[in-house]
Amino acid sequence: MSGNRSLADTNAFIYLLRKHPAVKPLIDTVWGYSFITKIELLGKPGITQKEIETVKQMLDTCFIVPHSDAINELAIELKQDYHLKIPDAIIAATALYSDIPLITADKDFTKIKELDIILIEL
Repeated sequence: MSGNRSLADTNAFIYLLRKHPAVKPLIDTVWGYSFITKIELLGKPGITQKEIETVKQMLDTCFIVPHSDAINELAIELKQDYHLKIPDAIIAATALYSDIPLITADKDFTKIKELDIILIEL
């Protein structure tokens, strides 16, 4: 993957793994992820060892955005202001703090006015 950098939501990685055609235009984007996305992907109940290896290989081609107290503080604000679930607040805060767009299929993120979103149209 080469090109512009973006942070990918967990669902974006799932669509990428499933080779969903809606993700194809985003292949040239350099995908980043938050620690919470890695936990969500690898902590899925019933995940097989083969799936674990596939996810790890995919994540190895991406960059991880280091977590920080500043991201925590921003996530708290987003959770309070927009009533987000904790993982979504962390992911949105990570994108905002890093000043990179968020790739997602979750339209709930569109309510965060200050967030630059690349919406996967399914």
